[in-house]
Amino acid sequence: MSTPETSLEKKSIGQQIRETLIKENPRATAAVWVTLAYLLFQIYRTFVNPMVPMLVRPLHVSSIGLLCVLLNPGKHKSKAGHIFDVASDWFVFITFFYHVWYALSQFSRLGIRVNYLDAVYPIDIFECITLIILIMLGIYRTVGLTLSIFIGIFIAYAWGAQWLPGILFYDGMTISKFTDLMIMGSEGIYGTATGAGSGFMYWIMIFGSLFGTCGGGQVLIDIGIKFGTKSKDNSGPAKAAVMASGLMGMISGSAAANVAGTGVMTIPMMKKVGYAPEEAGAIEAAASTGGQIMPPIMGTGAFLMAEMLGISYMSICKAAAIPAVMYYAAIFLLVHMLAKKRRNAGEVVEMELECEPILPRLYLLSPIVVLVIAIGAGCTLQRSALYGIAAILILNVISPRMRYGPIHIIQQVLNATRLSSNTSQPISGCGIIIGIVSISGLATRLSTVISSMGGDLMWMGLIITMLGCMLLGMALPTVAAYLTAYVLFIPTLKGLGISTLAANMFIFYFGIFAQITPPVCIASYTAAGIADAKPWDTGWRGMVYASVAFFAPFAFVYEPGILMEGTLLDIVHDTGILALGTAMLVFAVAGYLLTNIPVWQRLLLLAGGICTCIPEPITDVIGLSIGAVVVVLQIFAARKVKMERANVADQPKVVQKIVADTSEVNLDEE
Repeated sequence: MSTPETSLEKKSIGQQIRETLIKENPRATAAVWVTLAYLLFQIYRTFVNPMVPMLVRPLHVSSIGLLCVLLNPGKHKSKAGHIFDVASDWFVFITFFYHVWYALSQFSRLGIRVNYLDAVYPIDIFECITLIILIMLGIYRTVGLTLSIFIGIFIAYAWGAQWLPGILFYDGMTISKFTDLMIMGSEGIYGTATGAGSGFMYWIMIFGSLFGTCGGGQVLIDIGIKFGTKSKDNSGPAKAAVMASGLMGMISGSAAANVAGTGVMTIPMMKKVGYAPEEAGAIEAAASTGGQIMPPIMGTGAFLMAEMLGISYMSICKAAAIPAVMYYAAIFLLVHMLAKKRRNAGEVVEMELECEPILPRLYLLSPIVVLVIAIGAGCTLQRSALYGIAAILILNVISPRMRYGPIHIIQQVLNATRLSSNTSQPISGCGIIIGIVSISGLATRLSTVISSMGGDLMWMGLIITMLGCMLLGMALPTVAAYLTAYVLFIPTLKGLGISTLAANMFIFYFGIFAQITPPVCIASYTAAGIADAKPWDTGWRGMVYASVAFFAPFAFVYEPGILMEGTLLDIVHDTGILALGTAMLVFAVAGYLLTNIPVWQRLLLLAGGICTCIPEPITDVIGLSIGAVVVVLQIFAARKVKMERANVADQPKVVQKIVADTSEVNLDEE
């Protein structure tokens, strides 16, 4: 089997190393060396000398900030913009060494001081100001201006809240108090989230990068494609997209990255069998987005949730299992119904889906098994990730299908380190928000207001929280959206009597699905680019396709059996009711059950699905009754169509064609 080293076989190892470490311009070379230095720092503090958090976290934040600026040069074209880019570059390069000196020289003092009582020195204030500028510049270069502005608003709030009315009032901030909060304890920048970003999340990303590029990722995609070959109609490529995207989403942890990884194969296949570009892009976007809630390896936000809640990651996986399966079952059923609708209209294009035999390559998935077993056995997330990485490296030595050279391995590790910087920098920025919201008491006061608006109606508080989470998810990366929603809305949900796990799953779910909700839907826009489709139309269609599962978070808040809490009977009952309601929503969106569904029946199904998903006995009865009526109507309609076609079959061929054309027109009109 050829490997990435094939093109380099004629070059010596020394030449390959030089090409890896020395690029065509000094900036790229510096970025590679900083990346390598950060990798060595992680190896040292993991395997050689475990360091105290107040040393690891400052070194992590400053190094990642430098890396973000190096890897993402400024792109201003105007003279003033170019001057700003150059000045900010030099500011980051110079102050980086001050950050390292401060972390190494002051960590012992910071470890024994009493927050808000011991003195704050000028070197502390200078470190705080320059570090925040570094973080803001890194976020601006990697994520964009939105999150930088968002953080800036909260910083301005900390200083200006003393002049604001009502719940926004806070008695103000001094520079010493602000510095103490941000960098001299674990309440601000160096909080729990940054601890996760500087620890196990780094090794999880290394694992994902190595697994995805060393054979395992392709096996997951091929499993999805193989599943699609079982379909006899043009739904095969769409079903393959759903399966492959769900499986790969477990590893990539990013909706847009998942679309880019699997969409380049599945979207062209869907278009070949007749799917419109917007439809193909929407299916891929909806399928890829769900990967972040699919156990056993969910998005980075799920690992962070386990750290924030102080519970095992397997508890998160257990709670997410039924909602995730429900989501993908809904998307899969939707694709199937759309294909049947096409076949009913005579739009059938068969396509052979081919891939290498999967069974001989299943052993390449063993690193996932190792990772899950280690987590289930009680190992820390970091140790479990290291075991998974070791399994990949061992396979690389013994497997004839892999045998990737050391240069490829090094390149993938360096690439994962770069990707880690794009995730970790927003986490550091969210530490600023978390610190300000916590010390000002804003979250508590906001919780009181939302609770008073909803009164005793939990659903009102949930709707307000949903809208807030989706707005955050549109503007921020998934991890940043989750962290911000955590400090703003979790007190509200807990005040409404919702369990901590259900509340966190609720905000996590809607923060993720904002990725396919217009006007800012990164996953849909990525899919539209691959499909050569209209981004706006793709975004709206993707949201409609994913909406069939939007009621699941509301359901599991009221019915904890969906999160596998309670007795077996509770779990089966709650899951079954949600499944029936979701199925009705799918049929309403697809417009097909046994035959084409008229608009008025689709509206009935929509109402019935919503009623069934609402966790009240009376609404369940209403919803299921509506569904039963529509099913009966569909049975009669299907029999009528069958009889008409049987009558046509007895007519001469000329008459058959006329009747068939008329039947198709009538079906379309319905």
